[in-house]
Amino acid sequence: MMKKIKKIWKRYLGILIMLVLIILGMLSFYGDVAGNAADMEEENLTDDAAIYTNYVDEMLKARLARLEDMAKAMNQTVQSDLGKARQILKENRMGFDGLLVLNLEGKRELGDEILFNLIQDEMMEPMVNDRRSLVYKTLVKDAELNRYVVMCAPIQDRGRVVAILAGAIRMEGITEMMGKWNDSQSGCAFLISEQGEYLSEGKEFEEMIGGEANNFFTYLSNCKMRKKSPSRDAVERYMKKRHAAAFRYTYNRDDYICNIQPCVYGGWYAGYLKLEKSVYRHAFALSRGTIIISIISIGFWFVLMAFFGISIYHNEAFREQQERQDILNDLEKAIIFEFNFFPKELCFYGDGEQMFGHELRALYGEEVYEVYDFIHPDDASVRGRIHQFYDDDASMFAAEVRIKNNNGYGWYRIIGKLVKDKRFGSNLKFIGKVENADQEIAEEKNLVERAENDLLTGVLNKKTMEEKVTQCLASIKDNNHCIFFMVDLDNFKNVNDKLGHISGDKAIVDTADRLREVFPKKAYVGRLGGDEFAVCAIYDAFDEESMHEYVKRKAEKICEVNRRTYRNGETEVSISSSVGIALAPDQATQFEDLYKKADSALYQSKNGGKNCYHLYQ
Repeated sequence: MMKKIKKIWKRYLGILIMLVLIILGMLSFYGDVAGNAADMEEENLTDDAAIYTNYVDEMLKARLARLEDMAKAMNQTVQSDLGKARQILKENRMGFDGLLVLNLEGKRELGDEILFNLIQDEMMEPMVNDRRSLVYKTLVKDAELNRYVVMCAPIQDRGRVVAILAGAIRMEGITEMMGKWNDSQSGCAFLISEQGEYLSEGKEFEEMIGGEANNFFTYLSNCKMRKKSPSRDAVERYMKKRHAAAFRYTYNRDDYICNIQPCVYGGWYAGYLKLEKSVYRHAFALSRGTIIISIISIGFWFVLMAFFGISIYHNEAFREQQERQDILNDLEKAIIFEFNFFPKELCFYGDGEQMFGHELRALYGEEVYEVYDFIHPDDASVRGRIHQFYDDDASMFAAEVRIKNNNGYGWYRIIGKLVKDKRFGSNLKFIGKVENADQEIAEEKNLVERAENDLLTGVLNKKTMEEKVTQCLASIKDNNHCIFFMVDLDNFKNVNDKLGHISGDKAIVDTADRLREVFPKKAYVGRLGGDEFAVCAIYDAFDEESMHEYVKRKAEKICEVNRRTYRNGETEVSISSSVGIALAPDQATQFEDLYKKADSALYQSKNGGKNCYHLYQ
């Protein structure tokens, strides 16, 4: 009897807690609406930033096109008729605050004297060798510390660059344009370089983003990034990859919404931000009548819900049925769950303490999604599978996932059935059970591991290695590369012949262990047979130089860790390793081609004196 009373009071307490939560939700209602308004404004801000970025790009594009036309007009006069060249500069000053002609050493030949230190080594190559026009990534200052945007166009004569035409635009003009934009859009537009250097200025800029910091990333370091916004380091990575970024942050107790977009020219970024309080100050206002009606409606709903709950929990037949169900759940070692779509409600029936180490409570509204917090991060895709199941015609769902329990994580099997409205076909309920599958899955995984791994070393066997590399090649995208290393031990036969097969097996096992140490993450390590190993590493390369540096570093490390000496009494044998390397998708997109090319590079290493590596050419 006492047990039943305790159960009833637990249920009443749950209803009471739910009512308190709803009341607290009512008190924060205005804040929620304001937050939704901020979400909508963030989308609008993206459009504003894109328009502003396009505006900047179009302005620079028009000026750069004008500069290129002037360079074409001067292709011969710059060397033969300086007077005519000066006249061209004089007649085409519209849109520029300074024009000058530089020789290929960066020295001024003619034109304005306001600029200096224009030509940098990294800028000369695209202009001279590629004959390409460009906008400088950083601003240039004259002797009076006025800042200029500088763009250059090569002057060519018979397909050869003979000089550089440079045009300068004072940053004051761009700042004035930004000020007009800010006045019309009620925000702050700004320009920064890829390194975070401030390019813009102005009243709004100084008030909202300038402050004491002189660099955008330094500024973000002094800010607190808001929930669900990328970190400061993530924003910097986005910019290095030339991606747009949207985020919210708090600075000096003010909340901001910001969006940055990459510009076409100069490696710049155009940004746009607003104070969040200016967004939702007048976004939503409730009249007194609406507030009264809402309170009455919610109060009525509270009463109805309480009456409904009391009626259910006083129904003897329901309680008896629930007790029988609990007994069945204990016998099956399972937890029964029921998810109602409208209103959202997720209830559990069974001994949660025994199954997971803690009691399970009912979840309501958006709380139901909290169950995904208990799923192992590697199994998070089950959420998408469940939601796809809701939209499909299938009625049964089954999945095996890792769920948090008092021992960390354990394997569980989820089986459920979808109940639909027979008249309209809409989803009504999702009912199922969760059962412990730890032992069963452990046995299955052990069988799979034994089938996939080499019995001596524990690394992947030849067949599994080929399957993994084939999957890797099929999933390559963006900047990803598959780097395939073939490793063969030098002088291994002497280990077996002089020291015996026990030492030979140890050399094989040691080689597998060393390769796993060199490649602890994002790599497959396998034994192809005998003393031949393979490694397939996944590398996200920003550029070709960084990828080759990675290949060199790893190959040298492989050679280093495999220089070893084995002894048996007074007899000793030294071994090393030869390495062949092939790259995908640059050199191959199929496993067989990748294997052959890495094997060819390995043959070069063997013939080149061993104890070295070669990249397939």
